[in-house]
Amino acid sequence: MEGLKSKKSQFLGIGIMVVIMVGYIAYVLKDESPTEIINAIKNVKPTFMLIALGLMAFYIICEGINIWIMMKALNKKTNIKNCLGYGFVGFYFSSITPSASGGQPAQIFFMKRDGISMTSSSLGLMVVFVAHQLVVIAYGIAAFFSPISDNITQMTGVKLLLLYGFLSNAVILLAIALLIFSPKTVFKILNVSVLFLYKIKLVKNLDKMKNKISVSIQEYEAGAIYMKNNPKVILHVTLVTMIQIAALFIIPYFIYKGFGLSGFSMWDLMFAQAILNIAVSALPLPGAVGASESVFVGLFRIFFGSGLVIPAMLLTRIANFYSVLIISGIISLVMYITTTKNISANKEIKEKENA
Repeated sequence: MEGLKSKKSQFLGIGIMVVIMVGYIAYVLKDESPTEIINAIKNVKPTFMLIALGLMAFYIICEGINIWIMMKALNKKTNIKNCLGYGFVGFYFSSITPSASGGQPAQIFFMKRDGISMTSSSLGLMVVFVAHQLVVIAYGIAAFFSPISDNITQMTGVKLLLLYGFLSNAVILLAIALLIFSPKTVFKILNVSVLFLYKIKLVKNLDKMKNKISVSIQEYEAGAIYMKNNPKVILHVTLVTMIQIAALFIIPYFIYKGFGLSGFSMWDLMFAQAILNIAVSALPLPGAVGASESVFVGLFRIFFGSGLVIPAMLLTRIANFYSVLIISGIISLVMYITTTKNISANKEIKEKENA
């Protein structure tokens, strides 16, 4: 039953993403010449497109490396191959669920099937998540105060999305800080919130929800204690994350160079991508589909010009999202089939031993 629900959720997320993507592309292309767009894409130098694709693969690899660092630090038996697989699993399920909410639960599920306890996987992924949030916010703040910022954030819609993105991420960071320094405060806030939701009939089982909150707080409190006591491990994860996010954010620059354009630096396009990421990351859309494309066209027109911004958007999204979504989906399926076979084989061995 749980697997059926999971499949239904996956198909729903993919369905919503495809509908939004097709609808948005149809809207964007209605006043454009498909022939001109295709010709522009054909003129892109393949080498730069391959670099962009390679950077996205490197981004996922860094995720796997961070998971491997955490599992080794927690003395869990695993290998880099499996950890790289968890990176692809996280990307796939984050991409097909609103606000990337399905990534970590899916990773925990796969790690549990490989014999890693939920306590260890939750702790390790929490540290990776905290590092990711801190680095993304740091890049976003640097981008907001960069010289290029004033030129690319003039649209009212973009300013509102930026405000929403910064506030959303600030709330997440505040919650993390409270969990680290004052978990009891978070526990009280969540209990009051749940009680209010129970009174307005949005929560049916009050005791069950309170128990979930208690378990979650204990997990995060353990994570907070670990981070305080293991600064070197946190530093290593954070450094890898800095390189990881930089690889993601410079992808538009190589698309820019692929068109043979010049005049703007790598930092300019990198900071523009950082601003785009902040603007759309908190939106409740699978893979931020539609929003990412729309904001890209608004922000990057200054770099690519009106004639190339649509082809640039399509190539950038192919490089940093759609191609990796397909690959990560295939890898997730292969991992699921492989672990299922291993579990079945181990079960048969145990049954023979007990016979």
